[in-house]
Amino acid sequence: MKWPFFGSLPVNNLSMFRNYLKTAFRNLIRHKLFSALNIIGLATGMACSILIFLWVQDERSYDRFNANADHIYRVTAHLMDLSVAVTPLPMGVTAKKEIPAVKMATSISHLHSIITIGHQKFDDKNIYYADSNFLRMFSFPVAHGDPATMLTRPDEIVMTESAAKKYFGSNENAMGKVIRVENNAGGAPLTVSAILKDVPHNSHLQFDLLLPQQQYEKNRNANEAWGNFDVYNYLWIEEHADGSPAAIASLEKQVTSMHDRNDNSHTKSTYRLQALTDIHLRSNLFMDVAGNGNNQYVIVFSLVAIFILLIACINFMNLSTAISGQRAKEVGLRKTVGAQRFQLVFQFLSESLLLSFIALVISIGLTFLLLPLFNELAAKAISINLLNFKIIGSLLATAVAVGVISGSYPALFLSSFKPVKVLKGVKNLHGRTNYFRNGLVILQFSISVILIVSTLVVYNQLQYIRHRDIGFDKDNLLYTQIPDAGNFGKNAETIKTSLSQQSQLTEHTLISHLPTDLPTGQKLDWPGMDQQILLIAPVMWVDENFIRVFGIQLLAGRFFLKDDLADKRNYVVNETTLKRMGMSLSTAIGKKIKVSDNEGEIIGVVKDFNFKPVQKNIEPLILKKYDGYANGVTGFVVVKTTAANTDRNMKAVRKLLQPLFPDFPFLQGFINEDLARLYITEQRMGKLFNIFSVLSVIISCLGLFGLATFATQKRIKEIGVRKVLGASAAGIVAMLTKDFIKLVAVALIIAFPVSWLLMNKWLDNFAYQIDISWWMFVVAGGIAIFIAFLTVSYQSVKAALANPVKSLKTE
Repeated sequence: MKWPFFGSLPVNNLSMFRNYLKTAFRNLIRHKLFSALNIIGLATGMACSILIFLWVQDERSYDRFNANADHIYRVTAHLMDLSVAVTPLPMGVTAKKEIPAVKMATSISHLHSIITIGHQKFDDKNIYYADSNFLRMFSFPVAHGDPATMLTRPDEIVMTESAAKKYFGSNENAMGKVIRVENNAGGAPLTVSAILKDVPHNSHLQFDLLLPQQQYEKNRNANEAWGNFDVYNYLWIEEHADGSPAAIASLEKQVTSMHDRNDNSHTKSTYRLQALTDIHLRSNLFMDVAGNGNNQYVIVFSLVAIFILLIACINFMNLSTAISGQRAKEVGLRKTVGAQRFQLVFQFLSESLLLSFIALVISIGLTFLLLPLFNELAAKAISINLLNFKIIGSLLATAVAVGVISGSYPALFLSSFKPVKVLKGVKNLHGRTNYFRNGLVILQFSISVILIVSTLVVYNQLQYIRHRDIGFDKDNLLYTQIPDAGNFGKNAETIKTSLSQQSQLTEHTLISHLPTDLPTGQKLDWPGMDQQILLIAPVMWVDENFIRVFGIQLLAGRFFLKDDLADKRNYVVNETTLKRMGMSLSTAIGKKIKVSDNEGEIIGVVKDFNFKPVQKNIEPLILKKYDGYANGVTGFVVVKTTAANTDRNMKAVRKLLQPLFPDFPFLQGFINEDLARLYITEQRMGKLFNIFSVLSVIISCLGLFGLATFATQKRIKEIGVRKVLGASAAGIVAMLTKDFIKLVAVALIIAFPVSWLLMNKWLDNFAYQIDISWWMFVVAGGIAIFIAFLTVSYQSVKAALANPVKSLKTE
């Protein structure tokens, strides 16, 4: 059998492979420095890539544990320029009745409440109302109870194992016990009917407790149900239904048409079906569940993993071709005694594969060592199971791919030597490889510089997010949650009076919700509005001290007055609300608007302030006068404090509230810390990106160090002659480093425009962003040149300071 350029292919045998392996080991030992540099570079690159791909795999696994994941869709609403994850409550049930392709529907809604068990009270944010189909549609594993009957009765509650242990000590103790959810129908008793195993970490829905949907529905006005966007609706599409984009688009039209037929308010909206497995990474919707990821980060880190592996492979190619001259006679002798080219190719590939597998073993050890730290940085619980054949196969495939890619060019190049030339002592064997090797160095440092520029941009954007003026004074704002108990209006007045009597607490305000955790929006109407427009805005109940304590600017009109009873019907809005309604500051004051059919007058307009992450534009906001019990919640006391008085003020507020709410826990925190948590994902990703960027530069430097070592050794006698003739050490260092610095300079020219394009694309994710400045490229270029110079100059200085007699005495 003839191969195009390998020649005849004989039958392989065991002895030949044994010989390949033995020769490979000998060559690794013979070239200790280059072998060590290659193994360290490859092992580090593989370990980084394994960690990144484990993270990527975890991000892409969200909701795939559900048995019917490929057939479940969430209904989302699109209203002019607003896209929301919540839809009307009757949407799911009606879709099941009217659309044949819908096999099952379920709806859920979020609740944050105080849990009462006996005389103990707990604060729980992870509660959902859910109907009886919820646990049939989703594959949340059951520890105790019958899935067929769960959430069918209005007086039951379902909890997870962690919640059962938290509240009752164990699963067995929890079953049949009675608890009260204070915000739920006045704290009606609910019996624990089932225990679920803890919700998988890769579920976009995270909860501790499930309440029956009947409790949610009992206080809803059925006539207004289609006009309220307040629940998450999921549809299970029949397995035989076509899941193509065209078929899904047809179903979306049916859902939209169904809404139009049933909605008496004639709200103009269109509906889309969002695949369950797309929610975590591909959802950027208003009023979505917390904790979603970002597909761009998955793409970026996947590229970083590939780049790091590529840099390590380039190191191998460069070092292998650099020392090729030392193996020229070996190739010539092998060819003279009858070795064919394919045998030499296999010989050199076997060396690269051996080195790759050694690096793989080391990288697996590094991965196990670094995984706890990586999990802490990424806030994950990733593990690696070497008994999983899929994981083993992936790791082996990676090692083979790295070995083949790294060794392919050196193998083809070394096996191409002509025996006559090498045995005659012709030294210029790799002139044509210089261009290739230089190109690889340029590619390698281009990638490193792109990552350095990206690191600078990411860091500065994250700093901008943290320190940007968001429209209110977020520092030193201490909040304490008011428990949901007693006579709310009377308690509110008592709290305000007591706060005013405390000299250190005079800078205080009572609000219904924290700016970082506003409720789902309410519908706005105004005279002359386009009936095809739906404007939804969250409502925040505040007292007369709000703008003073938070430092918010009043642009027009007035704010709420302390003793003006009429202000309970009035509204203060932000600038964005005016823009959406088509009003101006000069005409808005005195205009009538309706918020969920409650008519009132606009008495003031405040300057826009951020209450959502700065990835998103500022949204409409309605402020209403706080009266002690707003929309089912009692709210928060917020005190303007100082760093020196923080502990004293925290104790003073608790002491003030304790007599009014003796059995309740007190949740306290700071507004600026809550704001920082909104950007925790970006902060984590920024740290990881910085670490991997530094590692990529280090791996690049390993290769550059090896090349500099080889170049210096090759010119050692030339350096000796130059020193004898009077050349200075500085001149020799400059001679040896200038060629490498030129390559890095070319890499900068390539990397700068590429990094500018990539980072502009990334910054498009933020509504408020920095400008990419020229100094970032200067700093990145300076770092790259400085690092390259340090790496190369070590060997150059060592050679320049060496005694020339030693290098010339063999001549």
